[in-house]
Amino acid sequence: MTNKEKYHLLCEKEPSIPIFMRDWWYDSVCKNSWDVILVEENNKIIAALPYYLHKKYCFKTIIPPHLTPIAGTWLSYQDVVNKASEYTFEAKVNNIFIEELKKLKIDWFYQHFHHSITNWIIFYWSGFKQTTRYTYRILNLQDINQVYDDFHTKTKKAIRLAEKELTVDEDISLEEFYKINSLTFSRQAVEVPYSKDLFITLASKCIEKNQCKLYAARDSKGNIHAVLMIVYDEKACYSLVSGADPKHRSSGATTLLNWHAIKYASSMGYNEFDFTGSMIEPIEKFMRHFGAVQTPYFAIEKRYSKLYSIIRALIKR
Repeated sequence: MTNKEKYHLLCEKEPSIPIFMRDWWYDSVCKNSWDVILVEENNKIIAALPYYLHKKYCFKTIIPPHLTPIAGTWLSYQDVVNKASEYTFEAKVNNIFIEELKKLKIDWFYQHFHHSITNWIIFYWSGFKQTTRYTYRILNLQDINQVYDDFHTKTKKAIRLAEKELTVDEDISLEEFYKINSLTFSRQAVEVPYSKDLFITLASKCIEKNQCKLYAARDSKGNIHAVLMIVYDEKACYSLVSGADPKHRSSGATTLLNWHAIKYASSMGYNEFDFTGSMIEPIEKFMRHFGAVQTPYFAIEKRYSKLYSIIRALIKR
């Protein structure tokens, strides 16, 4: 049985694996260009590192797939009894990951680890580098009134005004959703980083799995002002894809959609809503104004190839 076949079986029964690291997610966003490193003990998988292998020109890299904000390692802590054994366990499995990565003969490794992964010292000792990034998470969703009270006054005002003019529904096709989402990139004069086919493939799979919602905010004339896609697993609800029509940027539609999604997460019993982070200043401010908790996570990388490092340095100039 291959590692991928073993991982398929693991994902069917292991709820602690984040949705972005599930086998079916990688099947959707990577097709056949992914694999997984497994660490096994007593015929039991105790750790996994799924990865997307990207090939361009003469270079092989492991990078996050499109529409996948979280990747990196998954570890099973079922047999950990205290902090000392926890660190020993992490050192053991991370050393195995590092050795297996060497065998892949890649030019660059770069991944956004889940915020729960806080120990990267073994990677540091092996020449990896770390950059701290931030996501914002709303916790304690069961007290939805307190959640709203913690919003910035500007966010509350935007919601109140938007509620007077807009309604939120789920009656939107994937093609129409992608079209509105694309307008955000068009306004910035950049290409959408993922294709319509990729988005539809992933969204269709999430719908099939009943692990997503697609929302649209409309005015009384039926015009769509903004869209939002959320996904969820057993532990958390995540904001994944959004977009707005530049003609209606001041309507507060995006704020309203996020509030709607937060209320949905609360109604479904979730205790966490994760905005999945951004280091772009206006987006960071938008998330922060929802009273969310700033949460660090690690971007871990290593450049194995000197030639690749030189070319990347030249491109950045």
